[in-house]
Amino acid sequence: MFHLASEAISVHFAEIALKGGNRSQFENALVDNIRSQVGRAKISRTESRIIVTPECGMEDALKGLSKVFGIAWFSRSYITGKEMEEITALVLEKAVPFKGTRLRVEASRSDKSFSLTSPEINRIVGKALEAAGHGIDIKNPEQKIYIEILNDCAVISFGRSRGLGGLPVGVSGKVLSLLSGGIDSPVASWLMMKRGCAVDFLHLHAGRSVEDVHGSKMPRIVKLLKQYHPQKCRLFIAPYDEFYKRSVAVDPRVELVVFRRFMLRLASRIAEQGGHLGLVTGDSIGQVASQTLENLLAANEAASLPVYRPLATYDKQEIISLAGKAGTYSLSIEDYKDCCSLVAAKHPSTKVRPEKAREIEEEINMHDIVEKTLAQVEVMEF
Repeated sequence: MFHLASEAISVHFAEIALKGGNRSQFENALVDNIRSQVGRAKISRTESRIIVTPECGMEDALKGLSKVFGIAWFSRSYITGKEMEEITALVLEKAVPFKGTRLRVEASRSDKSFSLTSPEINRIVGKALEAAGHGIDIKNPEQKIYIEILNDCAVISFGRSRGLGGLPVGVSGKVLSLLSGGIDSPVASWLMMKRGCAVDFLHLHAGRSVEDVHGSKMPRIVKLLKQYHPQKCRLFIAPYDEFYKRSVAVDPRVELVVFRRFMLRLASRIAEQGGHLGLVTGDSIGQVASQTLENLLAANEAASLPVYRPLATYDKQEIISLAGKAGTYSLSIEDYKDCCSLVAAKHPSTKVRPEKAREIEEEINMHDIVEKTLAQVEVMEF
C-alpha cells in the first residue's frame, strides 16, 4: 500500500471519528478538501488517518493542510516497515539534525498483535538515541518523536502541527453570511466554515457604484476566506441606496434596527433563491446597541430563515484574537465606508419593540425597498 521508507504527511482527524454510519461521507469530504489544498498527491486512508504523499512541494503541502478544517493534527512523517531494526535505523538517521535537543519517544500501536508494547518500543529506541549521543528527557522534551505501529507499516514523525479542527467545509450545507467591512463578520463566516458550512456572502455597499466595491477591501476579504473554503463561493453585492432614500423618514433612534431588518429580509430572499439553509451575522450580544437581546429579537423577526450568530458569546478581544488566527484582522481594520456606520445614531434605542419596527416598515414600504434592491444585486464568484 505504501512505499516503505518514504516521506509523507500523516493526517489525523478527531471529530469525524465520532460519526456513525455516515462517517465515510465526512472522510470523503475531508480527502477532497485536502486534495484541493495540496494539489497533485497520492492520498490513502488507513486506520483512522490519512496519508498524503505530495508529488512536489512538501512545504507547500504542509502549509495548505494548515487551512483545512476537519484536521486534528498533521505531521511530516516517514513510512517504514515494522521491524524494530528498520524503525530504529530510520529514527537515528532522521534525528541527526536534533543533536543537542532533548528528545522523547512516544510509541503507539493500532496493531495490538505487534510483539512489543508501546513502552518497550520507547525504551528500545530511546536507548539507541542515547547511544548515538542524543539527550533524552521524558518530562520536558524539546522534540517528540512519534512512532505509530499500524497493521501494514510504521509511521515515524518528528513533532506534530495542530490542525484547525472542526468539520470539512461542505458537509453541513450552505449558508449566506452578511459581510460588513468590520472585524466581526469575517470571523463569524470563518467559524461557520469550521462547522462544515459552505459559505456565500452578502455585502451592502454605500459607494457610488458597484465598481467601488470591486476596488475595495471586500473582495480581498472574501479571497482570504476562500483559502479555507475549497468550494466555489459567491459575493452578492447590493446597494444601500433604496433604503437610504426612505430612511430620512425614520426615527434615528430606531433606524439601525430597521436597517438590520432590511438586510435580513434581503438576505432571506437571496438565500431562498440560492438554496442556503440559514443566514450568518457577526453579532456579539450586548457589544453595541443593535445587539441587545431586545434589538436582536426585533431584527430577527424579519428573517425567513434561521440566523446563526457564532460570535454571540465572544467579547471583542476574543474576536480580535480569532481574526488574527484567521488572518482577516489587518484587512478588516483598513478604512472603508460601511453602511452600518451611516445609520448609527448618537443615542440609539436599545429596546426597539418588534411592533414599532413593523409599523415603520409599512410607512416606508419595506417590501418595495427590498424588491428594488434585489433587482440591482450583482454577483462575484471566487
